[in-house]
Amino acid sequence: MVCEKCMQEMIWSVEVSTQGWRCPMCGWNIITTYIDEIDADETEYSLYIRCVLEVDAEKIKFVAKTANVNFVTAKRMLEEKETCILKAKAPKIKSAIVKLQELNIDYDVSPSFNYISTP
Repeated sequence: MVCEKCMQEMIWSVEVSTQGWRCPMCGWNIITTYIDEIDADETEYSLYIRCVLEVDAEKIKFVAKTANVNFVTAKRMLEEKETCILKAKAPKIKSAIVKLQELNIDYDVSPSFNYISTP
């Protein structure tokens, strides 16, 4: 696409919540709203943790906060074979998965979650 102002070749870009053609020479642009696929996903996902071999305070705190339960319940959830700790939309699930990966906690998501690589 060619810029209407200076006739230079324009560049396609996506920045946060906008997308469109931008001229690198004069700054003229044609932009519109950009909604990332994960933000448009209306699916409610369920996040399950698998049995954790080493339960520590950091893992208990994370599960307690994520599942909105007390520390005793969170510890029990970590010790069970498979427990649902969160039902939410994709952005919140992704955020929780990132933390689970940092804590080396094995997990499953149902239905299939395509916004993050599995461990």
